[in-house]
Amino acid sequence: MNPADPANGILDTTRPLGVYIHFPFCRARCPYCDFATAVRAPIPHDDYAAAVTAELSARVGWFRGERAPDLRSIYFGGGTPGLWRPQAIGRVIETTRRSCDATGPLEITVEANPSEVTAESAAGLRSAGVNRVSLGMQAFQDPLLAAIGRQHNVDAIVAAVRAVRAAGIDNLCADLMFGLPGQTMDDWRRSLDALVALAPEHITAYALTIERGTPFGALERAGRLQRPDDETVAAMYVTAHEVLQAADFEHYEISSYARPGRRAVHNTLYWTGGAYLGVGASASSFRPLADGTGWRFANPRGLTTYLRSAAAHQGNPLPAKVERRTSEDLENEGLWLGLRTCDGVDRAAHARRYRRDPLASSTRAAAAQKCVDAGWLLVEPDHLHLTVAGFLFADEVSSRLWLGE
Repeated sequence: MNPADPANGILDTTRPLGVYIHFPFCRARCPYCDFATAVRAPIPHDDYAAAVTAELSARVGWFRGERAPDLRSIYFGGGTPGLWRPQAIGRVIETTRRSCDATGPLEITVEANPSEVTAESAAGLRSAGVNRVSLGMQAFQDPLLAAIGRQHNVDAIVAAVRAVRAAGIDNLCADLMFGLPGQTMDDWRRSLDALVALAPEHITAYALTIERGTPFGALERAGRLQRPDDETVAAMYVTAHEVLQAADFEHYEISSYARPGRRAVHNTLYWTGGAYLGVGASASSFRPLADGTGWRFANPRGLTTYLRSAAAHQGNPLPAKVERRTSEDLENEGLWLGLRTCDGVDRAAHARRYRRDPLASSTRAAAAQKCVDAGWLLVEPDHLHLTVAGFLFADEVSSRLWLGE
């Protein structure tokens, strides 16, 4: 037996499951993107669906205990899965449902770019079983969209929303970015107002991150990428919080806002320690075990390497990365992820899962008090919560609690 095989160990069957399908294909690569994507024409719709469904069938047994897994969501990310032929998406959905013996309602999300959503494609997604669409809007100023390499304009955003609604999809997520090159606070406020007027059920608002291996990374190193300073970016974050809460969106996670009852089911699995099976090139998985440890593993990042490995191993590609996580590792991750949400860390639930209160050690309690004094953290008898200011320093708070500093 290979001790580094993520199929080893007894599954923790108390955790719900989400399935993530990575679709790597795009029409063009955005200059800030560091995801595993491929610009290829024509797109191998059916061949890629065949590889993904074979992998699903091969690996879903790793997430079965004595009964079928408690499947809650299917999420198509990328890349641009909105480019995938709806019939192929439907094939993957059906295979996932059948493999997990899932008969009840699921949140089924497809990411899409506004320029690729038509009345026909939206209707096709709905017929395939998709009930949630996540549109990468990013900004409501055409010059800003062009500056970050997006392939759509503001008119396309409005048309895409209309097409999604006309198809009968009543759960719409919108992505919006701040801290963009040339973006002003007025631009950001107008984007927020324009988005609220379109009435999505969910909004993800996040700052532009510059990754080293991207064109924007090269421009940044050369001093040629003029972005808002850190103080302005922080002010944009606070502005989003204020504007969206005033519009009756719940700020339930650092970058996420939702109408009542419309929190993202799939992403919530990540933040609450749920199990997830990732299939497709570069997709990552988490398999929690009954002894409090777990496996994290990821597929090959390169599309060609993934397809060759899947074909050579009966649909089950060799993971490019495998990591056995200790109970202490998972406790730290649970603390970090829990603090990302407005619900915070339920101290009693944390103690049941990880066998100790999150502030059990005197060094961690002292570190928490320093974060309280900084205005970042609220320590209550039942919960730990970040403040809005703390959301801006979430990684710093988590690091201090882990290290007890």
